[in-house]
Amino acid sequence: MNTVTRPNVLMVVFDSLSAHDVRLHAADLPTLCALFDRSLNFSDAYAPCPESSSARASLFTGLDMAAHGVWTDGVALPNRDKTMPEVFAQNGYHTWLVGRRHLTGVSHWTTEHARANEYDHFDWAHGALHRSRQNAYLMWLQKTAPAAYARIFPQQANPDATTIPQAQYDAMTALPDELSFNTWVAQQACVRIGPAPFFGLIGFVVGQSMGATGASHDALDPRALRQADAALDVILNALPKNTVVVLTAGRGSTGGATSPLNEAAVNVPLALCLPDGAASEVSGLVSTMDVAPTLYAAAQVRPPQRLQGQCLIANEPRGWALSRLRRPDQPHQTAFTDARWKLVITHGATKFFCLFDLSNDPNEAHNLADDPAHQGKLEEMMDQMIDARVALEDRTEPRIANF
Repeated sequence: MNTVTRPNVLMVVFDSLSAHDVRLHAADLPTLCALFDRSLNFSDAYAPCPESSSARASLFTGLDMAAHGVWTDGVALPNRDKTMPEVFAQNGYHTWLVGRRHLTGVSHWTTEHARANEYDHFDWAHGALHRSRQNAYLMWLQKTAPAAYARIFPQQANPDATTIPQAQYDAMTALPDELSFNTWVAQQACVRIGPAPFFGLIGFVVGQSMGATGASHDALDPRALRQADAALDVILNALPKNTVVVLTAGRGSTGGATSPLNEAAVNVPLALCLPDGAASEVSGLVSTMDVAPTLYAAAQVRPPQRLQGQCLIANEPRGWALSRLRRPDQPHQTAFTDARWKLVITHGATKFFCLFDLSNDPNEAHNLADDPAHQGKLEEMMDQMIDARVALEDRTEPRIANF
């Protein structure tokens, strides 16, 4: 295919945003809502994990957690697995990132480096309060508003002291919108847009931790979300018409979740805006690991051999979603949902089962697993969970002989 006719690709990824958050704040999100209206809007999209690195590894590779091996935050993606920007770069695309990435560890204010051939431009910033010396946003803020920067950060951070003082939160929050993290993201993105074809990644931060390390829960910051919506408007207006736009979140907004695999933590927004203008609300459950094969197909880019997600343009939604939590400091859990019913298993010497009827109990307050009237449904969901795990096994190695 002639490179001149290739579509540009823009990925917009929020750090922590649930589908419920978007509905709740819709009145304050004109740009986001307008994008959904002119897109394929997947109303039941799920992250494979409520942890950022694990979920993003699936988002950027099209692989399940059990295949790519990033089972919790701070685990590096193996070199054998290629990320989307690597694949697009290998196919002649200009690649760039502005904002958050969060595929590897960023504790103790360390910098998250891109792979050697992943991005042409890497304007990396884990968040407004992440004190890496390579945080591009903080370098910009120090140059643009030195007095404000000095009030927020009177001294260089101690890498062993990653708890953010309240005074720093307050001083960063007090910045005017034009100096905010997400406004900076929009400014830098507009600098990077073009030449064609390009693959661009926008990493917005709307969690209350502002990218600080050590936060196990990250509730939504409504003002940051409004700033991101305004920034998105600037970016979309600067895009060439021949651009595929996908918008989603690495994970849900875990601050309001009642349990680690609650719907608020794993049910995320997902919109696919195509140059041909196809728009509709798509029912049926999908996974964010389906984004990679979808963008490869939309751009007519040859995908890597190891790929488990399915193209959302060419295939019907699976109708089920599987999410897993494998933190070292918590019991391991697996969740399976078919849209109405949800099964959550806590693994260990003594398994614990939760069964929820999401149509009547969207907040997952009433566990029906011990209800005799629902034992048949419990067993049915357990069988379906097993089938889902089998379906997501890595069978990408070619069979070269019969035995």
